[in-house]
Amino acid sequence: MGAIHLKRAAPFAAVVALAAGCAGPAAPVQAPQPPVRPAFRFDPAGSWMARGARTHDLIYVSDTSGKVWVFSYPGEKQVGLLRGFESPAGVCSDASTGDVYVVDTTNLHVFKYRHGETKPVKTLTQFGYFPFGCAVDPATHDVAVTNVSANPSGPGSLSIFRPGAFFPSDYTNPAFNAYFFCSFDDRGNVLIDGADSGSYHTLFGKWRRGSTTVTTVTLDKRIGYPGGIQWDGTYVAIQDTLSRKLYRFKIVGSRGRSAGAVRFKFDRSTLLHAFWVQGQTIVMPYGKVSRLVRMLGRWPYPDGGAPRRSIGIARAAELVGVTVSLAKK
Repeated sequence: MGAIHLKRAAPFAAVVALAAGCAGPAAPVQAPQPPVRPAFRFDPAGSWMARGARTHDLIYVSDTSGKVWVFSYPGEKQVGLLRGFESPAGVCSDASTGDVYVVDTTNLHVFKYRHGETKPVKTLTQFGYFPFGCAVDPATHDVAVTNVSANPSGPGSLSIFRPGAFFPSDYTNPAFNAYFFCSFDDRGNVLIDGADSGSYHTLFGKWRRGSTTVTTVTLDKRIGYPGGIQWDGTYVAIQDTLSRKLYRFKIVGSRGRSAGAVRFKFDRSTLLHAFWVQGQTIVMPYGKVSRLVRMLGRWPYPDGGAPRRSIGIARAAELVGVTVSLAKK
């Protein structure tokens, strides 16, 4: 546990510590507890975006130091920086509009930005949960948010924010304790990963559009501990933070059949973070040493191997979420 940055808020630190496997993937862990701190006020002062950035595709990468780094895609040249967050985690984007959502875990908010802009245009508030991951359905513009735990404590949930609605609809599964990341498939269903309430074994779930609950999905391949998850158009790709591999599964009903693994050369971070599949490319934060994620890489997908492009972000504390936001053509 000593590798955890002390400035992190407690719920965020607990999740990362578990993903690191420092006590083994099945070690019992107490539910994350809220930090005792003064009220936090979001302030985007100091955010910037290069002229013309909004006309290009962009990579957004969250950093636990309270920033979201913005880079050109492809090219990975820094073109912006968003400030004002307390503990940003998951980031996601709407493929049809380019809108970007940033989950600020211990601030209990999800901020919506227009592509290439520096100030949020909308705030989604989680009154009863600590949010962690997010995904957007490009057909309906529904925003799915995975909540790592209840506030102040207890099991998390899946929240769906629908356009025009002030409050989300919440969905749960009694087997789940922590909900980490999520992704919409092409039918508007939400795929979820997380951990159980007894020993923090890996769990996967699926919320079917119109359903009132999250259904458990059983995979035919063991995942040591879950990280990012994303629908790639045919398969659901699931990250194993312990083996540092990405596994692809064909989901049929409540079962997942393995369709191969993707290996990433040089990634040895073993910490919880997301990835983003964009066509035949995967963009992902990573680290060349254990428990350090300060690099951003771009690999061929689903081939993996050595990154086609890699950059270090020297001023980053620890990178977590990532998305590619597409400019309107």
